[in-house]
Amino acid sequence: MNLDIHRPHRALPALGLAALFSLYAVTGPQAETVVIGGGSPDAIPWSAGFSSAAFVDFDTNPGHLQPAQNGAEDNLSLKLVERGGTITSPNARVVLEVSQSNLNDLLKNMVDGRDRAFQMNVPGGTGIIFRIDLGGRFGVNRIRFFPRVEFEEDFLRGYQLALNDGSEEQRTLSGSPDLRVLKVDENNLHPVIDIPIPLQFVRYIEVKQLVRGEWEIDEFQIFGEGFASSASYLSTVFDQGRPAVFGNLTWSMGTIGEPTKVRATVATRSGTTPDPTDSLAWSGWSPPYPAGQPLRVTSPAPRRYWQFRADLSSTGILEAATIDSIAVEVAAAAADSLTAEVWPQTAAIGESTELHYWVRSVNSRGFDRLRIATQEPEALIRSVQIDGADVQWEQTDVDNGVQVAFPRITGDRLLHVVFDSIALQYNTVFAGMVFDSRRPNDLPQNVESGDATSGPFGLGADLSVTVQVAEHTLHALRVTPVPFTPNGDGVNDNATITYDIANLTSAAPVTVEVFDLSGRLRRTIESGPRASGRFRAEWDGNQDNGKRVPPGIYVLRVQVEADTGAEYRTAIVPLVY
Repeated sequence: MNLDIHRPHRALPALGLAALFSLYAVTGPQAETVVIGGGSPDAIPWSAGFSSAAFVDFDTNPGHLQPAQNGAEDNLSLKLVERGGTITSPNARVVLEVSQSNLNDLLKNMVDGRDRAFQMNVPGGTGIIFRIDLGGRFGVNRIRFFPRVEFEEDFLRGYQLALNDGSEEQRTLSGSPDLRVLKVDENNLHPVIDIPIPLQFVRYIEVKQLVRGEWEIDEFQIFGEGFASSASYLSTVFDQGRPAVFGNLTWSMGTIGEPTKVRATVATRSGTTPDPTDSLAWSGWSPPYPAGQPLRVTSPAPRRYWQFRADLSSTGILEAATIDSIAVEVAAAAADSLTAEVWPQTAAIGESTELHYWVRSVNSRGFDRLRIATQEPEALIRSVQIDGADVQWEQTDVDNGVQVAFPRITGDRLLHVVFDSIALQYNTVFAGMVFDSRRPNDLPQNVESGDATSGPFGLGADLSVTVQVAEHTLHALRVTPVPFTPNGDGVNDNATITYDIANLTSAAPVTVEVFDLSGRLRRTIESGPRASGRFRAEWDGNQDNGKRVPPGIYVLRVQVEADTGAEYRTAIVPLVY
């Protein structure tokens, strides 16, 4: 087929990824922004949008999520059972000769705030132990326990008090709490035992009877101040009613006290059933999203169901992280599924390769644009087919990729795009996304790697192209034209520099510099981090001070500071007037 038929008839807008997401911001009826917290009329209140919440406070700071806070007069034992704490004894059941369930009820008498006591009415009994697990780490500075007023003679005449802060540092080799003795009193004369302690995190408390006799405890009280050291919030499962895609997630974090002592994280997961415990139908939790900036949701899509969780923690008793709101962009998917693959799946590093890219749509509601991420600025579309038939198409070069327009696809179809591009990483992934120009308020939908063709080309059934492991990081340094003539006549006024960076595991510092033949630096053209890819720079013949260099021979040097060390390449650049 004559390729001229398929050349672009008009230019499509050249949009970067950030601009693309801005274009598809949730502003219309085909998409929505789900907002939790924040206190706005359209937001879901924190207290109405969770399936579980541990050690969180919905009320003190309206519209915000923050860890539970206790004041100086708050008795932490009163909500012990409610927040998942326990009170147990390893040996009282045998001495009292009661069932385990009856013993549990008796022990709870000490933390219910009512006129009911735990009674040890066996005169010869001694060494009775009871242990309290607060369920989390709280700031504690005072512990009190006492009998009922009418039985004040039946107080504990000898005791040992031990504490544990619940941290990993205070655990034994077997993993159990390493309880550390705080006070021993073998001759107590006071019915009301009131023990002040320095304010500290406490989770586990153990009291051991040391003196024989009958005794009871009406109430065991625990006071302190500050915030729980950790809190977690698991949202309800959101049901979009049909497969949906996600845009940006945005959340804002605040701090109480010293910011360096607090931390908050937000993560998402998505699924195809309403039950998130179904590990086959639900994804794992995403990496945390940073606060304060919109970031694309990374959980798989399209999915009908999704959920988020927020975790708050602090190393300081008087410090806490807070979350004002969490907003997630959601829209109906362009298709129930979009499976894509690329072929061939091997290529020579940095060499232009003809690649076939298939996208199979299932139950598509309509899309007419495909964007493919590439590592070079000038990938070239050669042909487009839908279900094996050639169609008219239009190419637009965009930041970090190429975009192609074609007749609108609905239902179950197979899109086939042929283009030329390069691979510069050992495993180069040609990610893709589709969108519909008729629905500008929709969010783009990512394609999912898989077997799209079920045919002879489906050899790899994914979107990755493998290249050989490169011995060098820098490749293919080129300068054109040679020589160049920066005299302002509009012809060959700039030297165009292109270079390839291959197989970087993360972005590395790169500099592009011009030296004269004496080795003196004349111009720094670029300096900054670069990932693997093909890059282009321009030199206009000026020095760093803005003055034109004299005619002559100059040395261009490109240097990258990779993990394996510094590497550079040079090229000769003649300059004439």
